[in-house]
Amino acid sequence: MIPRDRRLLSPVGDGRSSPVPGEPPSGRGAASARASNPIGPILTAQHTLALLPDMEAVLGSIFRDVERAERRVDIETYIYRDDLLGSSFGDIMGRAAARGVRTRLLYDPLGSHETDAPFFDELRRRDIEVRAYRPMASGLARGGLLPRDHSRVIVIDDNAYTGGAAWGDEWLPTRRGGKGWHDVCMRLEGPCVDDFAFLFEQRWREADGGSEGLRDFATGRKYADLELVADTPDDNARVYSRYREAIRRSRERVWIENAYFFPPAGMLKDLVDAASRGVDVQILLPGETDLPIIQRAARAEHAAWLDRGFKLFEYQRDVMHSKFALVDDDWCTIGTFNANPSSLSAVNEVNLFVFDPAFVAQVADLFSRDRADSRPVTRGSLAARSLQGKAADWLAHGALSLLDKLVKTSPD
Repeated sequence: MIPRDRRLLSPVGDGRSSPVPGEPPSGRGAASARASNPIGPILTAQHTLALLPDMEAVLGSIFRDVERAERRVDIETYIYRDDLLGSSFGDIMGRAAARGVRTRLLYDPLGSHETDAPFFDELRRRDIEVRAYRPMASGLARGGLLPRDHSRVIVIDDNAYTGGAAWGDEWLPTRRGGKGWHDVCMRLEGPCVDDFAFLFEQRWREADGGSEGLRDFATGRKYADLELVADTPDDNARVYSRYREAIRRSRERVWIENAYFFPPAGMLKDLVDAASRGVDVQILLPGETDLPIIQRAARAEHAAWLDRGFKLFEYQRDVMHSKFALVDDDWCTIGTFNANPSSLSAVNEVNLFVFDPAFVAQVADLFSRDRADSRPVTRGSLAARSLQGKAADWLAHGALSLLDKLVKTSPD
C-alpha cells in the first residue's frame, strides 16, 4: 500500500492550477503552454459536452465530481492499480461511501493483474462495492477467459465520462509524480447519463460470468446529437461498424488519433477508398508505446499507407494513449476502441459518437494541437530504419495479420 503521506491531494487538479513555485511545468518545450481546462462546454439541444484534452483536465474533473457526489459513483475500468493514483482515488471513493453515496468499482482482473487482492479488500472495508469482471479462475472453469472488459464507463450523480484513461500512475501527470501519459476523455450531462448508468448495471450483472448473458448496447437514434455504443466481441462489432460507416461516407477528412492503430482489413479498405476519392486521411500514432508489437506491425505498412495517400504522424511529447477520431465536420468519437483486431476478438469496448458540429470542431482543434507535437512519418524516415528493425516489424505484422484473418474482419 502507498503510505498516506504520499497520497495526492484532492482534487488532483482543477484544470486551471499553475505549477507549484519551483516545479517544472507539466509539458515540455513550446507545447507546455497547452491549456488543460475542459474545453467548452458545448450545449446541444439535449446534452452538455465537455472535452477533456489531457490528464490534468480528466482527473481534476472526475476527482471534483466524486468529492461533490451525493447519490452514486460508478467506475468501470480495465486497469486499476495499487499505486499513487489508484490509492488516492480509493481514498476519495471511500470518503464518498462514508457520506452515504453508493460507490462501486468494476475492474478487469487481467488488466489489473498487478494489483493484489488485499488492496481491493481494503476498498470493500471502506464500504466501496468492488467486483472483478469475469474473474480469471471462473473463466477458465467455464472454458474461456474472453471477453475481457476494456470499457471505461463512469457515472457520478448526473454526469458521465468515457475515454481512454484508466487508474494507474501511467495516467498521472509527471508534475504530480506519475508517468505523464497523454489521454483524452469527455464529460457528459443530460439524458444519455441514464444510458451510461444502464450500461454500467448491465456490465455489473455480467461480472460473475454466468448469471447474465453478454449483451451489446446502443442508444441508436434515441438522440439527435450523439449515440452511445458498447459491444462485446461478437459478429456485430457495433463500434467498429460505426467507424466504417462514417469513413465510407466521408467527403473531406478522416482524422484518427489512436494509440494501438493496426486497422482490420475492412477499415483499411475504407480508408484507402476514402483517400482515393480525395479525402484528407490523417493518422496520429504513438512515437513511444507500451505495446511495441502493434507499433511494429503498423510500421511494416507505413510505406504502403503513404503510397495510398495517408498522412502519418508519430506523437513525440509523451506516451500517447488516446483513442478518438473525427470525420468531416459532423461526426466524432471518443472512447476505448483500439483500431486493431483485438478490439473485435477479445474485449468489450465503449465509444460515444457525437454529431454536433461545434463539438467536432473542438476535437479537430485538439487533433491539430497533438499533430503539432508530432513528427511526420516520411519515406526517408522509413528508409533509415535498420534492417533488424524492419525484420521485427514484419514479424509483428505477420502475427497481427493472422489474428485479423481469424476474426474475419476482411473487406466486404
